[in-house]
Amino acid sequence: MLGCLTAAVTLGLAGAVASAQTPPPPPASAPPEPRFTFSGLVFGDYYYFSQDHDEAWQGQEGFWLRRIFFTFDYTFSPKISTRLRLEMNSNGKLAGTTITPYVKDAWLRWSFSRRQQLTLGLQPSISMDYIESVWELRHIEKTPLDLYKVDHTRDTGISVEGPLNSAQTISYRAQFGNDSGSNSETDRYKDLKLSMRYAAPTGFTVEGVYAYFAHEAHANRTLLQAFVAYRAKQARAGLQYAFQQRHAPDGTAGSDLRLDIYSGFAVANLKPGKFSVFARVDRYNDPCPDCASIDYLPIDTSAPFTMVLAGVEYYLHPSVRFSPNVEWVAYGAPTAPGAAAPKDDIVWRATFYWAW
Repeated sequence: MLGCLTAAVTLGLAGAVASAQTPPPPPASAPPEPRFTFSGLVFGDYYYFSQDHDEAWQGQEGFWLRRIFFTFDYTFSPKISTRLRLEMNSNGKLAGTTITPYVKDAWLRWSFSRRQQLTLGLQPSISMDYIESVWELRHIEKTPLDLYKVDHTRDTGISVEGPLNSAQTISYRAQFGNDSGSNSETDRYKDLKLSMRYAAPTGFTVEGVYAYFAHEAHANRTLLQAFVAYRAKQARAGLQYAFQQRHAPDGTAGSDLRLDIYSGFAVANLKPGKFSVFARVDRYNDPCPDCASIDYLPIDTSAPFTMVLAGVEYYLHPSVRFSPNVEWVAYGAPTAPGAAAPKDDIVWRATFYWAW
């Protein structure tokens, strides 16, 4: 009997020792992340032009889909990725054509030493890319340089960007491209854009942008921009100043243009993810030479103006929003002596937005 107990104890101790020496099985590995994703968004309005300087727009109302995006992202490796994005939109000039897709983004990105990134292809322009990320209301209205056609939102070329310090509070970006927007190249002239940004952990940001656009007959353009912003959970705000010098083409009687744009906005998240209010004021100190061709909001080109935008946004879901808002373009005195001031533009919108 004693021998049996001794054998049992010996076997038990041996099993315990063996169990202690046997390493535990490795934890189940997490499933690999998908190498590709599909995403998209749609936004538009029910609109009503209660007043407009152009009789063709006066009293116009209806539905339009201002933007439809469909995006495909693919990751080749942790350091190499690509994007293809298609855009579709209604005709913003009351011309009534069908919605036709075209390529909005088509780029390849390589991440290399110390979080630097090199991007090749059709990509966002650095003159407004960061401002749009702070504004976050592209479905309500474009940012000023885009809206007033000072620069393109996209360009085909090459860019490099990244942090300049270990804390990643200071960053840079340089871009060299065609200056043809989403279109193919049409001439031998190019543009160069540079930006520097400081982003503090407190939410304060300041960014400066310089851009040079070479054109035929020395009709070159220079752009300088300063942007200051603050972001927190409950609110965000930004102030922007942009100056563009446009040289008259050689051999013409035209004069050089100096264009000054001031803009400020504020967004208050009264119930984050549920309800917010927003307001923005743009001041264009000169007649806007390209504003008659703005989609969805043509602006008179004979006088300086102030654009006021205000509204509220309801979140039916984090990715589904409804935003009643109004835009008012108030014109100043025309530059031509004796010319009558244009009638102000007032457009009411019920904006809808969803994304996936």
